[in-house]
Amino acid sequence: MHQLSLDRQDVRILDLLQRDSRISRSQLAEQVNLSASQCYRRLKRLEESGLIERYATLLNLEKAGFDVRAMVMVSFSKTATNARNRLLELINSLDEIQECYSASGEYDFILRVNCTGMRAYSELINKKLLSDAVVAIHSYILMDCLKFSTAVPLQANS
Repeated sequence: MHQLSLDRQDVRILDLLQRDSRISRSQLAEQVNLSASQCYRRLKRLEESGLIERYATLLNLEKAGFDVRAMVMVSFSKTATNARNRLLELINSLDEIQECYSASGEYDFILRVNCTGMRAYSELINKKLLSDAVVAIHSYILMDCLKFSTAVPLQANS
């Protein structure tokens, strides 16, 4: 995979956008000491390269009513027909599952889950997620978030 070459100004632009994606183009240009047109060209290049995938809004989960957060480890059946694909299809259909990673080790998938309460969480695990494709589920209920960041630490290329 080709890594995009970034200079200090690119990194500064990306750092500012990661902190506040709603920053105006003129403010962005001012903070990185570029003209608006130079800053726009750099931003366009970063978007077109795919380094900037999208702009998003982060919600406060508790204020949105999602009081239960969990990491859920899942193993799928190696003998059931098409178990992996059926399980992935199911996972992709469930809005409570925010992220799904394939993993090495004891479990096949690691899921990040947000639910509105323990009843909703129990229903997700026991009614929606359980199927003949699943052989094991192990959950960790997350208590307090001690660190959360979506910012990727970047460095300029030499």
